[in-house]
Amino acid sequence: MLKFIPLLLWLHSQMAWGVGPDRLMLSTQEWPPYQSYSEDQISGLAVSRVKCVLRQMEQPYQLTMTNWAKAQLNVQNGVQHGFFITEKTPERDRYAVFSKPMISHHWYWYYSNALTDTSISDINKLKWKVSAKFGSQKWFYLHNNGYDVVKKPRNMKNLLDMLLHNEVDAILVDELAMQVELKRKGMTPNSFRNRLVATKPMGVYFNKRFVNRYPGFMEEFNQAVGSCSEQ
Repeated sequence: MLKFIPLLLWLHSQMAWGVGPDRLMLSTQEWPPYQSYSEDQISGLAVSRVKCVLRQMEQPYQLTMTNWAKAQLNVQNGVQHGFFITEKTPERDRYAVFSKPMISHHWYWYYSNALTDTSISDINKLKWKVSAKFGSQKWFYLHNNGYDVVKKPRNMKNLLDMLLHNEVDAILVDELAMQVELKRKGMTPNSFRNRLVATKPMGVYFNKRFVNRYPGFMEEFNQAVGSCSEQ
């Protein structure tokens, strides 16, 4: 399990009165290439874009990297102001407000090289053994759509190993995260057949009580997102 890693990242500047708190508290998870932790630094595609937005807002902040369940629970309970980067879901909408999308998230099937028929059909849905990161939206999607979901992999390394050893017929993963793991293994991006399933927008969720307390914050945050899309 990923250890709790508090990391303070400050912007020493003044902000407009009433727009946001003295220090914005955000949580995230280890999920390369979106968020990663190395040498006392949190970095990655999503981190760069969030930093860009907060820099434009002149908003001081603190990032905390922890496990994904705790990141969400801390926002739900009001311990933290927000968490990122994530998809919009009805469950999260009950206690938090979704920002303007910051990144497009591509769901892909990656197929075992032992699988002969990769066509999407009701028959194959019943025959295939599949998996996704345990507790993720992809995991719940597979369960809710009648797939035979096996094991409870906690990260991309476990998922790729399952595919390499033909323990599953297919895995449902984020395209960029899969490419990072393939590179770590010394494998090429086309080592497995794959198919695009869906494209999902991802952004930052902010606690509803926080948004009500700082009514100008979301508007400024969303305005800054557009100019930070290439960070």
